[in-house]
Amino acid sequence: MNAYADTGFVVSLYKLESTSEKAAALMKKLQSTIWISTLSEIELRNAFQLAVFRGEIDKHSAQLKLQLFQQDLRNGNFVVMPVSSSAMHSKTTELIDRHSARIGTRSLDLMHIAIALLLKADAFLSFDLRQRKAAKLEGLKIKP
Repeated sequence: MNAYADTGFVVSLYKLESTSEKAAALMKKLQSTIWISTLSEIELRNAFQLAVFRGEIDKHSAQLKLQLFQQDLRNGNFVVMPVSSSAMHSKTTELIDRHSARIGTRSLDLMHIAIALLLKADAFLSFDLRQRKAAKLEGLKIKP
């Protein structure tokens, strides 16, 4: 199975959240490389720094979490899949026109769906309810 993970899903594997247990269980069950994008890498780094700002973790913990993620990249748990930025922008624009006014989806969430669609992913890993709804409407299998 070719599964693409939204950043929120990935963050929950490194930072304790209400969804962390579900994310870990699904990773164990899938036992396959999870696709992410360069957008995911940027958002993940920012998520850890925002956690520092909010007082949820300290700077040292943020750095350790980033290092663990980078180790998982090297070990093949995740792979950054290349996608043309012009194709991603075009597909995201289509998704915005189809979903944002009806569902209330955010642009970055739709960018992830666009990337998953362009990569022809079989599954989309996310905990965001609006994003999951839009991805499902686009024909992606949603997990968990």
